Amino acid sequence: MLTTMLPDTIFLPDRAKLAINCLVGCLNAEKQQLPFCLTDLTGSPPRMAHTQFDYSDHTARVIDGLLLARAMTGSNEGDNQLSELEEQFFSGFGDDGLHYTPENHWSFRHANMHYQRSVINGLLALVLVRGSDKAREHLLGLTKALMDISIKREGYAYFPTVEYMSGEWPRGDWGILGFGTDPANTNGRLLFGLTKTWELLGDRNARDIAAAYARHVMYHSSAYLPDGGFATGMEFREGHFHSRAVTMLGVIRYGHSVGDADALAWGKKVFDKASTYGTSFGWFPERLVEKRAHGCETCAIVDMMEAAIWLAKSGWTEYWEIAERFLRNHLLESQFVSLEGLEVSDGNKTDPEWETTKDVARRSVGGFAGWSQPNDLFSKVMHEWDLYTCCSAQGVRGLFNAWTNAVTSDDDGISVNLLINQISTDALIKSWLPHEGRVEVTPNRAGNICIRVPSWVDERTFKAEINGNATELSFLRPAFAQLIDVPANACVTFKFPLREATTRENVLGVTYEAEWNGDTVMRMSPAGPRVPLYRRERLSNKTVPMLKRSMKPIEFVL
Repeated sequence: MLTTMLPDTIFLPDRAKLAINCLVGCLNAEKQQLPFCLTDLTGSPPRMAHTQFDYSDHTARVIDGLLLARAMTGSNEGDNQLSELEEQFFSGFGDDGLHYTPENHWSFRHANMHYQRSVINGLLALVLVRGSDKAREHLLGLTKALMDISIKREGYAYFPTVEYMSGEWPRGDWGILGFGTDPANTNGRLLFGLTKTWELLGDRNARDIAAAYARHVMYHSSAYLPDGGFATGMEFREGHFHSRAVTMLGVIRYGHSVGDADALAWGKKVFDKASTYGTSFGWFPERLVEKRAHGCETCAIVDMMEAAIWLAKSGWTEYWEIAERFLRNHLLESQFVSLEGLEVSDGNKTDPEWETTKDVARRSVGGFAGWSQPNDLFSKVMHEWDLYTCCSAQGVRGLFNAWTNAVTSDDDGISVNLLINQISTDALIKSWLPHEGRVEVTPNRAGNICIRVPSWVDERTFKAEINGNATELSFLRPAFAQLIDVPANACVTFKFPLREATTRENVLGVTYEAEWNGDTVMRMSPAGPRVPLYRRERLSNKTVPMLKRSMKPIEFVL
């Protein structure tokens, strides 16, 4: 474990530790740790409920989220639950290599293509964190199965529908469906995980089928418009944001891995258009059709933040600032961190087949909102649920990807991409943002230091010191400053003035006024009526306590 003193500002392992409580708390011990999909925290009493998503999709998501959170924190919390959960998870694989949802109250036995994305992510986490040979074998079997069942055309491939029955697709005119079927709800979701599988295991099936799915999304589907916008027809789920955005992310991730400039350019075009549908602080609508747009899934915030990270890693380095804005604001604000101010009365009813009211509020702390508003963690507009387990697990993926990409390194030195606290084998980063414009970097080896300069900072006011002595910086375009040949273990301090600003953004006919300090929203008006967000008065203090922090180094990225 690495241990040091850090300013009491953003430290993502603390958020991951909190999320473990919810990921363990949402499990149903009376049904082999099957996750409860839905949580209503503002009901009387609060309750958790099962849905068909729990058997394949959410089981895999919780495994993924728990393992990533434990990797970030060094915690072994949830060991007993994970063991039973993994047993249930592995029992879902069919002889053909696909993962099947068993017959249940909502549906028949089938392999849901939507869920295979989560299955791939769960298997990858088991390989990366645990070194699981069993998971590795299932990954290889699953990619072969996807290759076998995909409908193949010249240069591309796709699924004709979401649900695959053992041995066959439902009958249909596949020639027509190739253009009308929704890739973002089927094959497009799988691109990120397939790309990582190719990188990790050298699996040619994973690379080839990812390439075929990416070409279908970009060139043969009508789910995306020529300007990068989201199609809103019913067959495209009224422009459902998360499924469009996670597919966009997958195309970007694939393009970065294989060096496909066309895929990266397509992904950037879609990202830039998608950004106009939401806010600058990271709130995005559930759908584009206005009557169905109320509420923001945490899944969508993470998709956009991760896409910004991978665009930045692909050369558009100005996108690091966008990623940090989404992280600092609506991603972190979407985490349910405390029962304080929330009046709850727990019940004691337990119907293990359907739902529970037992100790729900406490068990939910650390989860992520499934239906937030720009100013409120919860909303009952069009909806009765507050937390989704998919969003809670996806929130952890967002924390993990921000943490592992905040500092990157190469042979020349390190790059500080996100201006947050970080402890890694490459460097120690101390950040006083948003209390003051101050970041300290201590590299663990000699070399260059590059650091992101916020776009609102005048370069003439961005200063650097090495061991207390002023030094000259060179500015790189875009978005970074550089110091050459910094000695190992030197204390490098960067200082700059923070911008104070107020912005106004209109969401579904409501104008929200956001007060910013740097890239952090400090206050939002009007205030939300249930659990108001952006009540960050504490962050205005100029004195920042120092806290002892520890973490176990992470040796992989997603």
